[in-house]
Amino acid sequence: MSDPNLTMQRQIQALNDVQEQLRKADVPALYLPWSQRALSPFPLASSGGGFADTAQPWAAYLLTFACTVNVLTTNNGTNFWTLALINSAGTTLATLSTSAIAASTWTRLSTTAITQPATTNAVLTILATATLSPGAIFIVPSLALLRTGN
Repeated sequence: MSDPNLTMQRQIQALNDVQEQLRKADVPALYLPWSQRALSPFPLASSGGGFADTAQPWAAYLLTFACTVNVLTTNNGTNFWTLALINSAGTTLATLSTSAIAASTWTRLSTTAITQPATTNAVLTILATATLSPGAIFIVPSLALLRTGN
C-alpha cells in the first residue's frame, strides 16, 4: 500500500517541473543593441578587426547568430569573408562564411550552432577576417538570445 502523502508530493513536484519549463520557454528572445544598425564597409585593410561589441548585463542563452551581408565586387569560394562571434576571452562562439554567396547581393547568413558563453561573459564581438582578397563588406548583425539571469 502506497503512502497518499508521498504520491501527492510527487504529483506536485511533477507539476512544478512542467511549470518551470514553461516559465523558461515563455521568455521572449532579446536582440542586442547593435542588431539593427547598418555598419560601415569593412575594407581589406580592416581584416581581423573586431566591431559591434556590446556589454551583456545578464546571463544569456544564445539562440541564433545571423548577419545580412553584401560583399562588393569579388566574393567566391577562394576569396571570401569569415565572420566570427567571439566572447571577451577571445573564444569563438559561432562562425559564418560568405564563400557560397554571390558578390554585390544582400544575403542573410545564420547559424544556430553556437557554443554558449560563460555566465560571466561581459562582451560579445564580431570579428571579420578576409581569406585572400574579397571585396569590402557591409554587415548588419543580429543575435537572438534568451535572458537567463538578472
